[in-house]
Amino acid sequence: MQNSHRQIIIILIVLFTLAQLVILFLFGYTPYPDSEGYISLAEECIAHHDYYPIASKINDYPFLWNIGAVNAVVLSLKLCHSVVPLLVIYALMKGITSWLFYAITKRLYGSQTAFIAFIIYIIYPANYGESTSTLSELPFLFFCMLGIWLSLNRQLPILGGISLALANWFRPMGIVFLLAVIIYLYYQKQKILRPLVGYIAMILLIGSMTYLRTGLFLYQAKTGWMALADYSTHHAPESMQVRNHQEWNVSQKDAAWQALFIDWLKNHPAEYVQQMPTKLINTYVSDNVNMCTFILDKAHKDYMYEEVSMQTIFSHFPNLSAVQWMTLVNLIIYYLLLLSAIISLIYFKNDTYLLPVSIIVLGTLLLLFLGHGEARFHIPFMPFIIMMAANSIKHDR
Repeated sequence: MQNSHRQIIIILIVLFTLAQLVILFLFGYTPYPDSEGYISLAEECIAHHDYYPIASKINDYPFLWNIGAVNAVVLSLKLCHSVVPLLVIYALMKGITSWLFYAITKRLYGSQTAFIAFIIYIIYPANYGESTSTLSELPFLFFCMLGIWLSLNRQLPILGGISLALANWFRPMGIVFLLAVIIYLYYQKQKILRPLVGYIAMILLIGSMTYLRTGLFLYQAKTGWMALADYSTHHAPESMQVRNHQEWNVSQKDAAWQALFIDWLKNHPAEYVQQMPTKLINTYVSDNVNMCTFILDKAHKDYMYEEVSMQTIFSHFPNLSAVQWMTLVNLIIYYLLLLSAIISLIYFKNDTYLLPVSIIVLGTLLLLFLGHGEARFHIPFMPFIIMMAANSIKHDR
């Protein structure tokens, strides 16, 4: 029976991965603004025969974007003159992520809950189409899930820390997953230093390689203080002055944005706190970003998100296009998952919730205190919402 169960999982993973590839070749590249930005920066790197950030342009950058995400595009363009090979790799990563998700859930909750969670994961509409862009969420989550799986394996925690550092290279939230893993291992009375050693070692390696090229120790994006200053101060003139300062490198500009935000915070503490509910709502209000994949004329739209926005769907209901109906179904499933996860946390909480809750809570707090709210920011938390929801469903059966 166990072998039969394993075979079903393998077949479903293969089909899930093939579906990612079919969607990629049927619907093509999705031109999200950030994805377009990564490609533009990568093309500039190719022209300068360098990787990101380009050493000779270190003072020209207004901020430093996700280094790993941009350099993945650089490598694809350099080797294949196209981003399609990278998108194929991302599709394969998505398939492997589904297995890692199943394996982690099985370790935490057992095979029955893991199977339910896995089925939810592969039928959830928002889990299709992510590999049609160069956005950082997919590779970030892949390395996070790999890092968690390796860290929970008593023989491989150092490799787990290395993988989490690679995730941080793609998107500067890897530290959240590292802290959650350390908290979980500590309460499980397991050694916590080995994943931390792997993480620090990889950070030192990435930063040192960048330092040799640019003279700056850079291992992750530097967008946080800029975004926080812009969001909090409503794009104050001082922020534009920092952005356009030609004599400062990206680290100096980052420090200037930090100082700008702190000066604002001293005079507006109440407003800072009042912004947090809006950030929370904007982060979790919908899960429609990946639905842009299925917009047929997406390359010709000035504002691609509008067609699948909640406002557009509700105003046009029931006269919706196919992609809008898909988005509406996805939203209903999303809200049911959130509700089930909350119910699960209230009624069935135990030590197995420590890891997923730590990731969601720490990640959300980071966004509230040091970030701003966007719907795609919660995407890395979805596997952990799904596994808690699956545990609620299992108990209801």
